[in-house]
Amino acid sequence: MMDGQVTERQCNHFIFEGAQAVGKRSMVLALLRDAFGPDNLKIEEITKRIELKGEIAKHIDVKVKISDHHVEVNLADLHGYEKYVITTLLNESIPPPDLICDHANCKVIVVHDADRLSSDLQHYVGWFLGSCSSSSNLDAVEHLCKVVRLKPPSFDEIIKVLEFIATQEGIDLPRGLASRIAASASNNLRQAIRSFEATWKANYPFTKDQPILTGWEEEIYDVAKKIMEEPSPKQLYLIRRKIRKMIEHNVSPYFIFCHLVNELKRDRDEDFQNSIDELALELNQNEQCKEYKSQDTISDKRAINIEGFAVEGPDQGEAIQCFIKIEEFTVRFMSFYRSLITKNSSRGGVPS
Repeated sequence: MMDGQVTERQCNHFIFEGAQAVGKRSMVLALLRDAFGPDNLKIEEITKRIELKGEIAKHIDVKVKISDHHVEVNLADLHGYEKYVITTLLNESIPPPDLICDHANCKVIVVHDADRLSSDLQHYVGWFLGSCSSSSNLDAVEHLCKVVRLKPPSFDEIIKVLEFIATQEGIDLPRGLASRIAASASNNLRQAIRSFEATWKANYPFTKDQPILTGWEEEIYDVAKKIMEEPSPKQLYLIRRKIRKMIEHNVSPYFIFCHLVNELKRDRDEDFQNSIDELALELNQNEQCKEYKSQDTISDKRAINIEGFAVEGPDQGEAIQCFIKIEEFTVRFMSFYRSLITKNSSRGGVPS
């Protein structure tokens, strides 16, 4: 259906719906490549300045991805200024009155997380779409758009993708290991590919009992390292963004917390490790995070087998509560570590 509309060179409006990492952006880019040709879709990321009329702030700088024929913006980056950004992009996309809109001069606006649009702004967009052309949260504009609902890939489809990648890269991927990676990703193709790459980089040729990694271990290692290097409010702000990013990608808060605790305990003496365990106990009161337990028996804590780490993660409310708990733990650890540094400095030593 979409291919027919592209072939007929029609200018249409689309809504791509589906779970996270199901391939919405990939489908959008495939549609644009078919419409304009791959040579005309050379994408770059820029910072675009949007003027804010009547606001205390005179302007906002927004990161957008652009090509000759499209512009992409994520509503999560607009910080309450969605109306100004969307209306500016819409107005810039209008062709001159004497120019017939076709694929040679058409400008596409791709809005990620569009279901965050307010009802009023949806009606404005709906009016705009209507004036410029002869179970969704986008009710006000859905009737003007072709809705494309994308389903998550099946278990077998994920395995086929992994095996295809392995063949292309010259990697010997046993069927059993591919199945374990697919199962651990819980129908999330993006996560399955990330796990495959991380597991391959960690150890190849693969072994019979190969531990499966998620690809997020190094991110958590980096968070722990930065906490140790600079236990400050500024660092906390940066760390919050990293943890939020992981949770937004459906990484289990329990998985994040366990690895963070293990990295903070790495190569420390018993007293230090016991202190961290005590700081972490409060997290047990949270239903989603109560499974925390010390994993001292594991020699390489970055090689923990994570099969099932992504299964049916918490809903948004539970994820927020877990995020707050992890943040509380981080704040408490920073306070503890600063005190330890001060104490050891007065004694002429360093934390161990």
